[in-house]
Amino acid sequence: MGLSSLTTSFPWSRYSKKMAVKIEQARCAGWFTKEEAEARLMRLAEGREGSVADGNAVVLYWLVDKDDGIIVDAKFQAYGQSVLIGAAEAVCELLIGKNYDQARRVSADLIDKQVRDRSDVPAFPKETYPHLNLILGAIDQAADQCTDIPFADTYVSTPIPADMAEIVPGGYPGWGELPLKKKIAVIEQVLDQDVRPYIALDAGGVSVLNLLNDRELVIAYQGSCTSCYSSVGTTLSYIQQVIRAKVHPDITVVPDMNMFPS
Repeated sequence: MGLSSLTTSFPWSRYSKKMAVKIEQARCAGWFTKEEAEARLMRLAEGREGSVADGNAVVLYWLVDKDDGIIVDAKFQAYGQSVLIGAAEAVCELLIGKNYDQARRVSADLIDKQVRDRSDVPAFPKETYPHLNLILGAIDQAADQCTDIPFADTYVSTPIPADMAEIVPGGYPGWGELPLKKKIAVIEQVLDQDVRPYIALDAGGVSVLNLLNDRELVIAYQGSCTSCYSSVGTTLSYIQQVIRAKVHPDITVVPDMNMFPS
């Protein structure tokens, strides 16, 4: 990673409005001390990447539950380009309530999706990805300090975005006139943008098996989703809400139960 790629400034006009707000009103900026962590009976995990000498540095501070590995609070300190502040703020908000193993699966693409104004327009200029890589490196370092903490026996939750209410209904223009192959392609695109990145945090996946009578979408879960109770509850509800809002309001999403272990 060259020094120039980390020190080049970016015009604010190239940031999404959501990211600009996070930069200007960073609520997670700060730090935790060992004394604070001990007072709250939590593990303090710190992840550091970059250096002040190179012009960009970030430190992530997590308070991690010692019983189940859940990140109950997160803060950051950042030095350098404004994009680093926006990315660190987005990551802290995303990780609160997730466990450290889910944190490891966060990608640059998922960080970007957290602060997009429109699902099809990236929030971060491509040139800022070296800064996002600093954030990912700090996440890995913090997670490495938690690997001795076991997950709760009841851990079955597949993470979904907290802002489900922000999904605006509208449907896909001209849906009824599209051929089946095109309809499947539209559904795949919606899943790629709004569902798969979040399910991937739990090493899960979802595939489209069929679209019956233009109204019944049959899906199959993959990976950890095949043994996760929320895949027929909260996660299924979220997928159906997204599909109905962005594809067609009458579609029902049905999981192939043959994919689940008996």
